[in-house]
Amino acid sequence: MTIVKDIAAKAGVALVALAMIFSAYAPAAQAQSAEDLQKMINDLLAQIASLQAQVGQGGSTTASGFTWTRDLSTGSTGADVMELQKFLNADPDTRVAAAGSVGSAGMETEYYGPATAAAVSKFQVKYRSEILSPAGLVNPTGYFGPSTRNKANALNTVVVPPVADDEDEDMDEDEDMDEEEEEDTTLSGEASLDTFNINSAADDTIEEGSEDAELAEFELEFTDGDALISRIDVQLLADGQSNTNTVKPWDAFDTLSLWVDGEKVAEEDADNEDDYLDEDLGTFRFSGLDIFGAEDDRFDVVLAGSVQNNLDAAELTTWNVSMEALRFFDADDVSTTENSGQDFGVNENFTLEEAGNDDELIVKTSANDPTSTTFEVEDDADSDWYEVFIFDLDTDDSVNDIALDNIYVTVAVSSTTYNTIVDDAELVIDGTTIDDVTVTNGGTATATLNFNVDKDVTIDAGDRVEAALKLKFNSLAVALEGTTVMAEVTSANADANVAEGGDDLDNTAPDQLRGSAAGDTHTLRTSGIDTIMSDDKSPSTQTVDANDSTKNYGSYVVELEVTAFGEDAWVPLTATRNASSTVGIAYEIEDDTGASVATGTVTQSVQRVSGGTIEGNYVHISEGDTAKLKLTVTYDPVASGQFRAQILSVGFNDTSAATPTQTDSTLPEEDFETNTYLITN
Repeated sequence: MTIVKDIAAKAGVALVALAMIFSAYAPAAQAQSAEDLQKMINDLLAQIASLQAQVGQGGSTTASGFTWTRDLSTGSTGADVMELQKFLNADPDTRVAAAGSVGSAGMETEYYGPATAAAVSKFQVKYRSEILSPAGLVNPTGYFGPSTRNKANALNTVVVPPVADDEDEDMDEDEDMDEEEEEDTTLSGEASLDTFNINSAADDTIEEGSEDAELAEFELEFTDGDALISRIDVQLLADGQSNTNTVKPWDAFDTLSLWVDGEKVAEEDADNEDDYLDEDLGTFRFSGLDIFGAEDDRFDVVLAGSVQNNLDAAELTTWNVSMEALRFFDADDVSTTENSGQDFGVNENFTLEEAGNDDELIVKTSANDPTSTTFEVEDDADSDWYEVFIFDLDTDDSVNDIALDNIYVTVAVSSTTYNTIVDDAELVIDGTTIDDVTVTNGGTATATLNFNVDKDVTIDAGDRVEAALKLKFNSLAVALEGTTVMAEVTSANADANVAEGGDDLDNTAPDQLRGSAAGDTHTLRTSGIDTIMSDDKSPSTQTVDANDSTKNYGSYVVELEVTAFGEDAWVPLTATRNASSTVGIAYEIEDDTGASVATGTVTQSVQRVSGGTIEGNYVHISEGDTAKLKLTVTYDPVASGQFRAQILSVGFNDTSAATPTQTDSTLPEEDFETNTYLITN
């Protein structure tokens, strides 16, 4: 819709009047507040609109300057509906009703009825290139939504027409006529329904309390002409219901709506039996529709519903949805009604479920869980914080975000009690530190830690986050050197966790709280060594004579990096095939199941590769330094099989090159084993 371009004389009158208005207000505007100035501007716009209306006398379209700020549809009421009717009546192509009828020019109302919806559809068709695909909708809907509203607001903006000579105005009028011819599209042909399919929604499980949840999708295509759908009847039946329909849809749904191209074209209350066409059959009618179906253009109409909260068990079930009837008009204004007996003998299902039914919190092993190590603690003061254990909290298939209340972790120490070893604990969940912790059974070797998160951490639905357990240790007595500590979340811990999604999570079917994760074992020392596996742990084998089994053996090479802390350390350049504290490196031969093998013969040797200094048959490692040691083992089995070498411990003395007095257990085992290799015999 555009402001009519009248003769130059009338446009000139409007401009002169406008100039006079501005000159009248200019002196006062210099000393006014922002609110006063805004009022002046509004008054000016109103007078401009009045002048333009005078310029456009004779039935031509004018712009009022009104701006629509909300969506409107059948059933809407208000002053903005009347302004919309005036706007549409100003254009012969989009008039609301015939002259003299309710809603026609001069008889506009504040009610958005079928005639207004039909006029909106005409407006959408007229401005197809800007409102319909690809800019917005695919089909006219009769729904005054965002795309249509934006175009109407743009056209209804008050614009002062420029002064133009007669030749320019004639050219502009010719261009306007060409544009209108291009945009004006009407129904054509004698439409008939060629295709109907009903498809399930993207998610066939819907939680109570959901808004505008998709229930089903109707796929339509008309042939032999365009169609304008005016009415759709749908049926909602709980599973197993038929003619009696004892489970009532109005006890489950607040509203039902129809959507085309992602835009709501109709919405009706559905929470009262009087809202239904046939309450016993659960039949619901949408009328006053204006859904445009172009010839041979397949499109979808989506049925959606807003579900009530706190449903009873009877409503939390599977529901069947079907289209019972569809009424449409063709270009000759002939109406056709299709019903379930002819074309719609199919239905789709969806399930209403309790809020939060799919929500879950699963404890899982983290790829970042620290491997076994030796923590350097103090003998006369508390230690620093150490990251002992990392596990994951996974919300996986949750529909709702999960707020955490309580997370439980078990900590076990060797040879003493938790309270003797641990001074304090905290849990860092997705970057948030939780230091409110209650310890149960702290006077034993195995304690349970309850971290009170108190909803300070919420995990987005479907996300997986890390939780890191940090411990601060008490001063370590000499007798407790080498004490180990290990943390885990047991399945019982996971069951005890407290969290909330759509509702409180529990362990009834489906089990919403589950999983487990175990950390590696760590060693506490005030001084000693820390041993890690070097990269070179690949075995080799050599077969000299296939007919002489005594010449078939495996060779395994392992490199260890040993770091001294707290004090110097001396490690013997010796090895033995058993657990021993009197040699430098103790190891065993294992089969491919991990079982220790005592048969067969071995030879072994230990060499210093780098670091430290040789003192007799010992490597002296200064405090803070690292030495690399290489163990070479050859193994001749009794029978053919898959074998590997497993490092058990490293012995050391912290005072001199003498028999080791302490050992550093090499854990976890899987980090200190060679690859498995086939040795034939």
